[in-house]
Amino acid sequence: MNLSWKTKSRFSLLVLFIITFELCLFISPTIGRTVNIPGFYIKDQIYPNEVVFYNFSNNITLGVSSDVFIDIEIDYENRIENRQILFKVNNSLPIYLNITSKINMNNFGMTKPPDNPKRSNYRFQYQYNCIFQLRSNITIERLTIQTIKNSQYGINPDRLYSLALYHAPQDSWEIINTNTGYNESSSEDYLISTITQIQADTDYYITFFEFSEISNNWWWLIFIVFLALGIGSLVILISKKDYFQYLKQRTIPIEKGAHRLSLEEVLENENRNKIIDLILEEPGIHFNELLRRTELAAGNLVWHLDILETYKVIGKKRIGKFIAYFPYYQKNPINNLDLELSKSKFTLEILEMIEKEPGLWNNLITKRMKVDHKTIQYHIEKLKELKLIHLKKEGRKKKIYPNLDSEYFNNKHSD
Repeated sequence: MNLSWKTKSRFSLLVLFIITFELCLFISPTIGRTVNIPGFYIKDQIYPNEVVFYNFSNNITLGVSSDVFIDIEIDYENRIENRQILFKVNNSLPIYLNITSKINMNNFGMTKPPDNPKRSNYRFQYQYNCIFQLRSNITIERLTIQTIKNSQYGINPDRLYSLALYHAPQDSWEIINTNTGYNESSSEDYLISTITQIQADTDYYITFFEFSEISNNWWWLIFIVFLALGIGSLVILISKKDYFQYLKQRTIPIEKGAHRLSLEEVLENENRNKIIDLILEEPGIHFNELLRRTELAAGNLVWHLDILETYKVIGKKRIGKFIAYFPYYQKNPINNLDLELSKSKFTLEILEMIEKEPGLWNNLITKRMKVDHKTIQYHIEKLKELKLIHLKKEGRKKKIYPNLDSEYFNNKHSD
C-alpha cells in the first residue's frame, strides 16, 4: 500500500508522540502541573497521583504530591521569601489539608513558644524563618517532607539540619530523623524526613533547625597548651565572670588608639557582652556566625570587635577563608589543623577509625557510621585536603591510610 507524503508524516508524528508519552510515563509516574500565584494564598484540589508546584510571590515554591484526593488550602505570611519545600502525602482516604506558614511561632499567636530541641552533645538553632502549621480533617498515615540544601532557600549546604515537629501539649520541638539525599539530575543534595500518623483536627508545626556538635574539648585543649607554655596565671576559663576577673588582674600594655574607654566600660557594654559570650562559648567562631548570632549590623559588629581586640579581650586568627575569634592570649596556641578537626567531631572520628584500621574504604566506613556515602566522601576529601590521609588503589577498592608523617600524627604520638 502506497501512502502519501502527508499521511506518512502524520503517522511518524503519531508514533513519535506515543513513544515520547510512554517515555515520560516511565521517567515520572506522576502527572505534574505548575501554578503561578501572584500573592501568598491559594485554595486548590489535588487529584490522586498528581504532583503540583505552587509558585508564590517572593520566590516561594511549595510542592504537593499525593496518592489520594486532597482539598488543599495554603497561606504564607507575606514576609517569608526564598523558600522551597515538597510535601508527599500517602493515605487511604481523601483529606482536607490546611498549610499555614509564619516566620516564627509568636506570629501564630502563641504566648509561650516551645523550647528549642534538646539532644545531648548538640546545639540547635532556629535560623530557617519559616514554620509550617498543618491541619487535616482526618489522620494522615504518612507525610514525607523534602527540601533542597541550597543557601538560596535558607538551607546552607555546608551545615547540618534536622526537621523538627511540635504539637500541644509538648514543651519543646521534637527532632525528626532527617537524612541527606543526592539528586543526580540536578547535582544537588536534599533533606528528607518522614512523619507518620498525623492526627486529625490537630495543629502540627514543622520547621528546620540548624544544629552543631558541642565540643567538650576546647577548654581542656586550651588549658593543656597554656600549661605547656608555662602560663600559670590563666587557667581553664569556666565562666565569663572568671574571665573578666582574669582580664582585670593581668598586667599587659594596651595601646588604646582612638578609643578612650576604661576596661570596665569596655566590658559593661551590652553588645560587647553578647560578643564575648559567643566567643567564650565557641572559641574559633568566625565573623559571619557572629554577625548572624548577634543580629548586629556589619559595621557595628566590626566596631565592637575592634574595641575588644584593642583592649586585648579577644584575639583573632585567619582559618582558611574565615577570621576566627578566641579569648585573648599572647601567643596563639592552637594551630589551623587542630581547629579544622575540632570543628568537626565526625571528621575526627573517621580519622581515628582510619588510624586504628589502616586500609579501610568508603563503603565500609559508610556501613559502620550508618550515614550516607556522600557524607563520608565529603569528610574523606576534607582529610585529604588536610594531608592527614592518602588513598591507595588495591584491586577495585581505594583503600585509605593515615599519613603518619604528618605534623598532626607526629605531635600526637610525641605527647
